[in-house]
Amino acid sequence: MDGAAVSHAIGLEPADAVRYLRGKGAAVTGAWTDWLDGQHAQAFTVANVAKLDVVTDIHASLVQALNDGQTLSQWRENIIPTLQAKGWWRRDATAAQLQAAGRVDAQGVIAKGLTPHRLQTIYQTNMQSAYMSGRYQQQVAQASSRPFWQYWAVLDGQTRPAHRAMHGRIFRFDDPGWRSFYPPCGYRCRCRVRTYNQREMDKRGLQVDRTAGQLQDVQVPLSNGTTATVTRYTGSGMGPKGFQPDPGFNSNPGQSTWMPRLGERPTQLSDAFVRQVVAGPAFERFVQARGQLQGNFPVGTVTGRADAGVYLASEQLAAGMARDVPLARMQLLPDLVSVGRQADNGALQLWEADGLLEGRLDEVDGLLQVVALSWSPRAAP
Repeated sequence: MDGAAVSHAIGLEPADAVRYLRGKGAAVTGAWTDWLDGQHAQAFTVANVAKLDVVTDIHASLVQALNDGQTLSQWRENIIPTLQAKGWWRRDATAAQLQAAGRVDAQGVIAKGLTPHRLQTIYQTNMQSAYMSGRYQQQVAQASSRPFWQYWAVLDGQTRPAHRAMHGRIFRFDDPGWRSFYPPCGYRCRCRVRTYNQREMDKRGLQVDRTAGQLQDVQVPLSNGTTATVTRYTGSGMGPKGFQPDPGFNSNPGQSTWMPRLGERPTQLSDAFVRQVVAGPAFERFVQARGQLQGNFPVGTVTGRADAGVYLASEQLAAGMARDVPLARMQLLPDLVSVGRQADNGALQLWEADGLLEGRLDEVDGLLQVVALSWSPRAAP
């Protein structure tokens, strides 16, 4: 996806794309293989960049670029001076600067700096994922009237053969295949999804495929000697190897949200983390998706358990829980858990000046989860 294509994509409906990219928290990792699939789609990292402030700078610059509609060359021009100042641009630094930048390990090996080629990959991959995540949310919202989704590839000399073979295939929006092969399906993948209603299907004589019985998880070898799991689609006409996303792209970025399990971390640190993320865009996106984003979102902390977290599960939202609770009231969940009063019926209650937030907690699959939540506008007693 070149700068012009990204600019056009951003110009369509940028709000959901910006929300997705902003909602990915910055994280430090080693090789890109440390963050395959769900984590790759849900958290922002730059492979082998070991300084969180540098990763955060790159992340913030991409959010700004997406919001402003910057092309690749414009974004690169803006971020390179920051990378140079922090010692992460190519090898353009002294030994002392490289050491200060955290690019020299205990054995004296110097980590690779960022190059124009790597910046292009970072830009294109994140812009495409953000745009397609936003498109997915919009298409799901219209699925009742436009339930037929068509995989659409760019047919030119750069198109991967497997992506070319997928071009034009139509599946219902709720076909399980979209969990794995909703684009992008690899680095620099330019594929899209088009939607149709029944009238358009009939007029064009289009047929719907199904992936039932034609999806299988396979192991793909990686350059570091390990393997990654990807889902292979073996439909008619797909050839002996079928179609499968590249390692690291075996999940739908628009369908996933990722938050860490709190585990046995200190309660004070966990509580600070929970309050920050519940007040941020990732929680808003998770709630508004109503179960389309899969996972457990930490919304509170407790003591005396192996896992200190209290979680809001996507399955509960999909089942309709808290449908009438305003987002601003759901963001009071950390307070409900920490200072809510236990009522005679066992529920936790949190009185606000304009109403009552009431919820129930229960253990589900080893995690303490919110299993009921309601908001009642009324005057405090």
